[in-house]
Amino acid sequence: MQHRAKGCRVRFEPAKESDDEALRALLHKTPMGGSISVAFLREPGYFSATRIQGPFIQVFIAKAGEEIVGAATRAIRPIFLNGKMIDGGYLSDLRVVPEFRRGMTLARGYRYLRNLHEDGRAAIYTTVIVEDNKTALSTVGANRADMPTYRDQGRILTPMISLQKRLPEIPAEIRSATREDFPAIVAKLNEKKMQFQPVYTEKDLLDGRFQNLQENDFRMLFRQGKLVGVMAAWNQMPFRQTVVKNYAGAVGVLRPFINLFRTPPLPATGEPLPFFYIAFSASDTVEDYRTLLRSIYNESIDGPHSHMIAGLHERDPRLPVLYEYPHTHFAGRLFSVTFDGPIEIDDRVPHIEAALL
Repeated sequence: MQHRAKGCRVRFEPAKESDDEALRALLHKTPMGGSISVAFLREPGYFSATRIQGPFIQVFIAKAGEEIVGAATRAIRPIFLNGKMIDGGYLSDLRVVPEFRRGMTLARGYRYLRNLHEDGRAAIYTTVIVEDNKTALSTVGANRADMPTYRDQGRILTPMISLQKRLPEIPAEIRSATREDFPAIVAKLNEKKMQFQPVYTEKDLLDGRFQNLQENDFRMLFRQGKLVGVMAAWNQMPFRQTVVKNYAGAVGVLRPFINLFRTPPLPATGEPLPFFYIAFSASDTVEDYRTLLRSIYNESIDGPHSHMIAGLHERDPRLPVLYEYPHTHFAGRLFSVTFDGPIEIDDRVPHIEAALL
């Protein structure tokens, strides 16, 4: 049943396991984008897919009558802040059906989030807003009195790299990981302590929190017997999908013609985009990062995926490596979010795991 926004009282409450189907339907109803609208889906289970964002998860919903008209997620996970490990929050998956996007729904949702925040689990949060979402950026940028304080921490670049043809190999000692390698992998991942970087444990890799991630998805790079870099190719399609919902305007009309000359072609509507994430990467040097990325790229040519996605901050010295490949540009803006006054953040380069957004 559909409800009119006007005059319909919206209430906020924790989501229950029984809401799983309705939450997945909400994702179908709230695609993002302009000329190309894209839905970020979680089939076959909303809650099981959300678990990758942290060991502590709260999904809360907005309901009008018995219909879910909005949802958002608060995740708590260990991160590095100014080089020290703390429990940090991550705010994500804000979805509101169009007829409820005006009025007091958003403000009341933030008041509900503030109540959740009072449990004291985290003093600071991060969130990433798609760069094309001008409405959201202008809303958080206003820092109104009824909202938490958002501080812009720069751009996150997430180019979609096209897997077109093999490139020259970079000679190196690289091998797939085994379970016995997890202690060394975790130590390497936690070594740099970049700003907002997630802190990992062996348990994270062993307990199934990161669905469909296998030990042989990791590549390990050695130089003179020393581990100098790790990187994983993580296929999330079995539990998280990105689907084109609609091509509007000229793109929709000309898509068949465009596909005569475009490789890979613009995908059909309703079909998941076949890509995987470059995830859990750490390297001693830019060249080590380049070597691992080239290895995974070449391994993936002629495989089941058409693209791979990696994400780095605009100040990360490794960023130019991503643009050595044919790609489609995507970006977001990273914000720190606080409810209880500003927190000092030093000038370390931020690190956001794109696969966990």
